[in-house]
Amino acid sequence: MLLVDTRQVAAADRAEAVTAALTTGCVPSRILHQDPAGEVHASMHLWTIGPCKLVTAQATSLRQTRTPKHLRGDDQPEMLALAMQSHGPAQYDKGGHQQIVRTGDLMINDLTSPYEVNWPDSGGSSAFNVTYDLLGVPIDLARRAAPLLHTSPLYGLVQHHLGSLIRQAPVLSDDPGASALAAATVELLRALIVSAAADDRLARPVRADTQLTRIMAYVRQHLTDPGLTPARLAAVHHLSERSLYLLLRAAGISLEQWIVTQRLEGARRDLAAEGKRHRTIAAIARTWGFTDPSYFTRRFQRAYGVLPKDFRRAAQSPD
Repeated sequence: MLLVDTRQVAAADRAEAVTAALTTGCVPSRILHQDPAGEVHASMHLWTIGPCKLVTAQATSLRQTRTPKHLRGDDQPEMLALAMQSHGPAQYDKGGHQQIVRTGDLMINDLTSPYEVNWPDSGGSSAFNVTYDLLGVPIDLARRAAPLLHTSPLYGLVQHHLGSLIRQAPVLSDDPGASALAAATVELLRALIVSAAADDRLARPVRADTQLTRIMAYVRQHLTDPGLTPARLAAVHHLSERSLYLLLRAAGISLEQWIVTQRLEGARRDLAAEGKRHRTIAAIARTWGFTDPSYFTRRFQRAYGVLPKDFRRAAQSPD
C-alpha cells in the first residue's frame, strides 16, 4: 500500500504528508527536511506480513526525531523495528549511543524510547515492525543487543532473510503463507537479539525454538548450490542426519522434495523472465542446482504438466 508519494503533493504540504505517513506506517515522530527550500521528495509503502508490518521508505535528506512527547501520546502497542538501510548512510542516536548505518546494514530500533535518525543525503530504509508481545523478549534485552548485532553469527543469515523479504514484499504480503513467513521472521529476529546480547539464560530455549527456522532459512539461502545435501545441512547446524530428519519429519517436511519444489519454482520464474531469454534452458537448470538436464525436464513436466521449452515459449510469446 502506498503511504505517500510527494510527487503527488504540493511542495508546501510535503513535510506534513511525510510525517502523517510515518505515523500511519510506524510511530509518531517529527520530520525535519534538511533543505526545505530545495526539492523535497519522499515515497513510502506499507506491506502487511501476517501480524507484522514492513515499511519501505525513500527520501531526500531528512531528520526523524521521536521525542518523549511522541511517546506519551502514542497509544500503539510496544514495538521494535528491524531495519535495513537500502542506500545512503544514516546516523542513528539513541540514549547517547551513536551509530552509522550504511547500505545493507541491519539495525534494531526499540520504538518505546526516544531516538533520532539523520539522513544527511538522500537515502532509503526498510523496517520490519513487530510488537514485543509477539517477539517475546524483554525490552531491556533488545536495547542491550542493539549496538552488538554485528557480533552475532546469525547476523548474515538474518540480513539475507530480511533482504529477500524486502525485495519480494508486494508478492509475499498477499501469499497464503504470509503468516507463517512472519512467524519465521520473528523467530529469527528473536534469535539474533538473544545471540547479540549473549544472554545465556535465554539462549538455549531460543536456539531450540528457532532451530527449524534457521535450518530452512539456510536452505533457502543455498537453494542454487548443487552441493546442498542433508549431510552438509546437518553438519552446519551441529546435528546428526538422523536428528535432522526427525526434526523435519515432526514439522511435516520432506527435505529432498521441498528443495526440488523450490528449485523448480525458481527455474520456472527464470524461464518466464524476459531478461533471461539469452540463457539456455540447461543453463537456467544448472543455476538452480539441476546438473542433469534430463532429470530437470522430467521433474518440471511432472510438476507443471508441460515441458520446459513449451512453458518458456508460451510464457514469452506476445499476447
